[in-house]
Amino acid sequence: MNAYARPEPAPQPVARRLVEGVTWIWPALVLCALVFVLANLFGGGTGSLHQTVLTALVNLIFVVGLYMFVGNSGVLSFGHASFMAIGAYTSALLTIPVALKGSLLPSLPHFLAVAHLPSLTAALIGGFVALLFALVVATPLMRLNGLAAGIATLSLLIIVHVVTGNWTAVTRGTETMVGVPIDLTLDQAILCSCGAILLAFFLQESRLGFRLRATREDEPAARAVGVGVFRERTTAFALSAFVVGVAGGLYAHYLGSFGADAFYLEVTFLTLVMLVVGGINSLAGAVVGSMVVSFVAEVLTRLERGSEVGPLHVTLPDGSQQIVLALFLLLVLILRPKGLMGGREIRWPFGRGR
Repeated sequence: MNAYARPEPAPQPVARRLVEGVTWIWPALVLCALVFVLANLFGGGTGSLHQTVLTALVNLIFVVGLYMFVGNSGVLSFGHASFMAIGAYTSALLTIPVALKGSLLPSLPHFLAVAHLPSLTAALIGGFVALLFALVVATPLMRLNGLAAGIATLSLLIIVHVVTGNWTAVTRGTETMVGVPIDLTLDQAILCSCGAILLAFFLQESRLGFRLRATREDEPAARAVGVGVFRERTTAFALSAFVVGVAGGLYAHYLGSFGADAFYLEVTFLTLVMLVVGGINSLAGAVVGSMVVSFVAEVLTRLERGSEVGPLHVTLPDGSQQIVLALFLLLVLILRPKGLMGGREIRWPFGRGR
């Protein structure tokens, strides 16, 4: 036996390994539990509050997907709504009844004309199509930084919007896509929300996530120690596109009918506000920001339509939602520059944790 050999470390007890595993995944578990409790608490029934919760959960999936790339890489993207559009149209084409597709889209390719899948399966396929599209466009986009990256991703959004608004044979062009089954359930939305949270957590805690955040903090230093910036960004960009594409598929089955304008500038800036308000550098910030802004936006929308507030009937002028959200964002940027969560995750409450 070699006298200089290092002794083997003693195996850790099973209980200790279990506790370490729980402390490691604790931030994601708390966020999933928070989503589950709030969704079931306020989303029961079939009224307007139920619809509000479904919208909030779809927004949450979008924002978590956006965080997976923007939060970890530090590269701002204005083009993720294009992946939502791809997911929505793909899911719609796979779920509209075959007979109806024959009349709405007579020039549709045969394999799409005869396809008819369950909604959740179609949404996942829509996410996969968005992932493939992201891999194609990542070749030029992931080599850019700063303002150039923002302009390039905005250009991507404009291109996809123009294509979806004019591709008559597949998207009906300027006409509304109709006939999509309105069958998004609360359980499906909760399941996909928790799945998105877990996927984002595993990404940020993986070696890829640590290397990607190294490029965010100091790209020249990360390159100097051998981090492949283009490779790490492309992987995160594709995974982010998958999650956002799934959100688009679910949104299609929430709306039932939609056009290209549903996935353009309004949803782009609204989701960016959610991410910035919660905190762009943490998964908890993405979840909390999407919940808070969704609630504020829904209250303002109802007040614009006219709503009873105690003994008073309050009606806000049109456009109040955008003005109040802009002021809310400005207030957060002044008082909490790192967002409501301050760029931190939810900590293990018993001791220091992992």
